[in-house]
Amino acid sequence: MNRAKQIYLAIIILCLIIIGFSTYYSLGGFDPVEVYVMEGEKERTVIGKEYIEGIRKSKLQSRVEEAKTVIDSGQLKGKLTVVYFKNDAIGADSIHYFVGASVDEIKDVLRLPAGYSYKEFTTDKVFKVFITQHWLVGPDPQEMDEIIEIKAIEEGEVLQPLSFDLYYSDGSWSTERWAR
Repeated sequence: MNRAKQIYLAIIILCLIIIGFSTYYSLGGFDPVEVYVMEGEKERTVIGKEYIEGIRKSKLQSRVEEAKTVIDSGQLKGKLTVVYFKNDAIGADSIHYFVGASVDEIKDVLRLPAGYSYKEFTTDKVFKVFITQHWLVGPDPQEMDEIIEIKAIEEGEVLQPLSFDLYYSDGSWSTERWAR
């Protein structure tokens, strides 16, 4: 009887391991994270709202959902975008970010939604990581930032103190760092 319990326990553990690896695989956990370097004049205009506040994931998520609602309603046309600014003056327990939509041309926007403004950015070189993994198994923002910074150092570039997260309709997203 004791031997039968050991066999059943081993089978259960083996099944859990197989299920775990299968789930991790299906969520994209084994997909490599690769940095793409895109050269040439690049401009981006983002219409959104700017925030400097304490780091709280729920607050950031509600700001992103608010911007997504504005985009989905048609008041803004573009990709959902979050711009994170590296700002040492605000302290380690706060975050400075701009949430809204990337638009092709500001002149194409007839009217800004209430409380929204726009920011324009330019560069000659973009370091970009596409994230196709589910957020449960994908790399965390600090890990992606480190990967991009290593690639920029290899290319001999200095990065601007900001990053872009762009969210696509298929559920994937990308992170970009721009060279100075």
